[in-house]
Order: sequence, then C-alpha cells, then structure tokens
Amino acid sequence: MERMELEEARELALDAVTPIRETRQVPLEEALGLVTAEAIYAPIDSVPFDCSPLDGFALRSEDSRSATAEHPVRLKVVGAVYAGMVFDRAIQKGETVRIMTGAAMPENADCMVPKEAVQDEGTALLLSQPLGHHENYVFRGEDIKKGQLLIAPGQGLEFSHLGILAAMGYGSVSVLRPPNIGLLCTGNELSPPDTPLLPGKIYNSNEVLLGSRLRELRFTPQILSAMGDDGTAVAEKIASSMTALDILLTTGAVSVGDKDIMHEVLALLGAKRLFWRLNCKPGGSVLCAFHKGKLLVCLPGYPFAAVTMLELLVRPVLAKLTGRTGLQLKRRRAILKNPFPKDSIGKRRLLRARLEYSETDPLPSVYLPAGHGSSQIFSLPGCNCLVDIPVGSGALTQGSIVEVIML
Repeated sequence: MERMELEEARELALDAVTPIRETRQVPLEEALGLVTAEAIYAPIDSVPFDCSPLDGFALRSEDSRSATAEHPVRLKVVGAVYAGMVFDRAIQKGETVRIMTGAAMPENADCMVPKEAVQDEGTALLLSQPLGHHENYVFRGEDIKKGQLLIAPGQGLEFSHLGILAAMGYGSVSVLRPPNIGLLCTGNELSPPDTPLLPGKIYNSNEVLLGSRLRELRFTPQILSAMGDDGTAVAEKIASSMTALDILLTTGAVSVGDKDIMHEVLALLGAKRLFWRLNCKPGGSVLCAFHKGKLLVCLPGYPFAAVTMLELLVRPVLAKLTGRTGLQLKRRRAILKNPFPKDSIGKRRLLRARLEYSETDPLPSVYLPAGHGSSQIFSLPGCNCLVDIPVGSGALTQGSIVEVIML
C-alpha cells in the first residue's frame, strides 16, 4: 500500500479506530476540551429568583404613578436588601427598600429605580417620574429555565459551557474518556535540551513541537523517552507501552535508509501495515500500522513534515476517537497574494501559509512565508492554514485562487 493519496490513507486509518465510549466523572476544572457523555439538563432556574439589575430602590409601581418633576412622590425607606439576602417582609403602600445589583426583589415590589434617578434623603426618597410595571426587573428563569437542555451529548466543552454548568450548581460532569496518546521520537542524532550539542547531533524539537500542538488541541500526550535507532529496543518499548495507549505516534526512521528501523519494528511487533508513503510533500514518508487493536502512526523525522501529517492524518483520527467534531478539517478558497514559482508536477504540495480576511475582497487572502522545507520551522509561527496544491499544477502566480486547509 505505497504512494497512495492522502485521503485514501486517512480512510484506512479512520477505519482502523473505534470511537471511545468509556465515561468518567471529572471536576469542571478538568473538563475543558472533553466531550459530554450524556445530555445535561438545568436542575434550577437561572436566575433562581426575581432580582434587581441595578443599585437603587425597589418599590410598587402604583406608588409612582403621580410622580412628576414639579410634584415628586415621597416614599419611606424601610430597609435595605443586598445580594445574598432576602428582605424579611412585603413592602407596603408608600414604602421603598434600598436594593443592590443582583439582590432578590422584596415581596410586592414590581419595579426598581436606579439610585442616580432619585433624590435620596436617607430615610426617604423623592421620585420625580413614574415607573412601569416590571421596569428594571429581572425575572426568575430569565436566562435558563429548570428542565431546559443545557448541553447535548457529544458536545466538546468550552469555557462557556463550563460556566453554565457552574451556574447550575454542577461541580463535575460526565465525559467520554480522553484518548491516551503516546509520542515517541527516534533517532541516533537526537540530543536532549540544555546539553552541549555534539558534532553530528541535533536537538529533539519534535517532542516539544508535536507535544505542544497536541496540548493546544486539548490533549495530554504521554511523552516516551526518545530512543536511538535500535529496532529491537524500539519494538520492545512500543510493545510495553501500547497496552496503556489508544494511539502511538512516532517520529523518524520511516524512509528507505539503513537506519530507517520502523519497518523492522513493525515486523518484530507483528503489526499489520496499513500504508507507507503518500503522494504528497511534505510528509510523504509516513508509515501507519495496526497493532493489537491500536493505531501506530510513524511520522517523518523532519519537523514540518511531522506537523503536516499530525494535522492532516492524525487529527481526523483523534476527531473520530473522541467525537470532537470541531477537530475535523475545514477547507476554503482563498486568493494567493504572493507567487509560488515551483511546480507540483510530480507530487501534491502542502504549503504553510497565513490566511487573512478582508472587508473588500470576496475571498480571504493567503500569504506564503519564506522557507517551505520539511525541516524548516522558523517560518511556521503565524501560519494558520495549509495551501493544498494538487499534483500536476504548475507554478502559482499572485492572484491565483487556491484551496486552503484551516489549522
């Protein structure tokens, strides 16, 4: 299964995984980005009582009907009610109560007047204009009604969802178990950070680059210690790690060189190879296998090639595993603002780029940075999409209409 198209390879990978159905109860503080396992309904009204939207005075609207600037109505101030407390009796004719924002409206009060709209004499107030029934009044259940569906099952939880649940008194939520994602970088050339760089070595940027992107997508990868090009050792490490994982990502050793050991590793594991090498650049040397019910995706060692396949191949798989539809890839057309002089006669090209929206142009604009090599990452910051150039395309000129994949 070599040199296949990206979409065909992605379908093979997707067919190999089953959505996670295990659930767990987690505190709201730990639920961001997770997916709800069941429908959640409002146990109470919000707000749970009629209340005041402002600081001022609560009163009966009928007591204000005759108020004018020339002949203000005088009302007796009989107490105060603050947020978190309830006034201890119903107000009577000619009475008013000081009330603060969010405080419960006293019984019989059907409106309130802002503090700055009256003359406050301490024990009395002068009201110079009438108020309507329920003027400046917040009703019980104005935001959420008891029994209302708050969040449907399968919803990826954002900060706003968690705020709603907190307002309803929930301290935890039932979610689908997040996937256990392993990340293993291989290569004799890899050197850890904060150590002197010896001749022939490079620092292991993939571990941070890919791990950070997974965390940015609200996953918590399990980082396995980087390993050298020892097929037996790597196979043993994968065999011992896979039981606790849903998917394992590796980087490096997937091409045709003497030290490209992942082919040997798959043989030692007895893993079923799904595909190897795609007809695209970068990322064409990706290798994918199925081992004991788990997906093993061997990404290229070049950083940008690895990132590209993380986005275009792994991300859709994670969307299926988790039910997070927001992870699905989105495409749109855009206007290329600077040329790409190289042709794509032999392979489909995927170029990092920055998409910007305009109020005047019918389509957004897309800008290419300098530097598109698979090993180059300095041009990656600020990029928010990939320009997808089909195989057989010639050089692209400024103003060309292109398809982009949003990141």
